[in-house]
Amino acid sequence: MKTKRIISIALLTTGLVASSLSAVSADTTPSPTTTKSTSTYGAQLTAYKAALVQYRVALVVNSIAYKAAMEKYAADWKATLAKYEAPWKAALANYQTLLAAYVAKLTPITLARKTAMDKADAEFLAAIASANGNTAQLELALKAHATAVGTANAIYKSALAILGAAPVKPIKPAELTKPAAPVKPPVPVKPVPPVKPSKTKK
Repeated sequence: MKTKRIISIALLTTGLVASSLSAVSADTTPSPTTTKSTSTYGAQLTAYKAALVQYRVALVVNSIAYKAAMEKYAADWKATLAKYEAPWKAALANYQTLLAAYVAKLTPITLARKTAMDKADAEFLAAIASANGNTAQLELALKAHATAVGTANAIYKSALAILGAAPVKPIKPAELTKPAAPVKPPVPVKPVPPVKPSKTKK
């Protein structure tokens, strides 16, 4: 009896499921119009997906192209600037070499003058200290100091004349006008997804 009851329930359940499936099948059977709309939408969806892939590809391609253009722009500008400034930089390096040599020769001349001036000052101070206010000796001290200072300056000027003028620093050329940077590629138009057709109600 129990087995028969279970079988009866199973048959009843199977019947109900079959009835439900039949009802759903009956309700969802598309009409010719619905089938046509669905087919059109499917084609549109396929085209949209393909267009979306192309759109994404275009974005990456544009990004790569712009990056390459910017790198070339920077490299070209650097090369142009280096070529433009090369003569000035060479002249500047030569000037620095000449200046170092000039300073090396000028230093002992300047030092000799300072030594002579310091000696003249020291002798003058010693002379007035021993003069004890004697006018004649003070006058002699002043005269001796002026002579020593004059001699030191004359020797210094003569040495400078022999040394010659200091090298002249080259003038930096005018700034170049930097060219305009590459323009970003236009953003591609993103495809619009198709509108899914609504189900026709009976």
